[in-house]
Amino acid sequence: MATFAIFSVLVAFLVAVRAHPTYYEVDERYLQPGALPPFNSYHIHVMFVNGNNESIKAAMEFHDEFVEKFNLTGTKPCTGNLHQGRLCMFEVEVQPSSDSPFISGQWAAFVPLEDFQRCVPWTMQNRKGLDIFVHPNSGKGLDDHTLWPLWGGMPWPINVAAFST
Repeated sequence: MATFAIFSVLVAFLVAVRAHPTYYEVDERYLQPGALPPFNSYHIHVMFVNGNNESIKAAMEFHDEFVEKFNLTGTKPCTGNLHQGRLCMFEVEVQPSSDSPFISGQWAAFVPLEDFQRCVPWTMQNRKGLDIFVHPNSGKGLDDHTLWPLWGGMPWPINVAAFST
């Protein structure tokens, strides 16, 4: 029984580090015990409940406010997860796939380090009851989503099985 439990945890971990890929190289110095990687950028995720029209409407109205506030109207959407080089919006994820770390719908923005100070505080202060998930991108995706994130509102479960190699 213990062998099965260990095997199950190992399989879950291997599956967990695959999805929502992070393409930042982790400097070998940060792989030493106790060393921490630098944060290279951030993602802001605004959560909403699938099938709940009120939740979806509130999240999409906030999406539009974010786009307007940060002059993103008509700009090219983000491509891939990282290395955008600019503040940009990802496509809205209405129904998450099985390899998504999110359990319900969400929209997201890529935030370069130089935009963190203007985007994250504004998002937290203007969220109007929506739940906001902000995580760093360090190259350690599982830790970025489970150890180092910020929440505005209520934390939602994260699908750690999405982080696999």
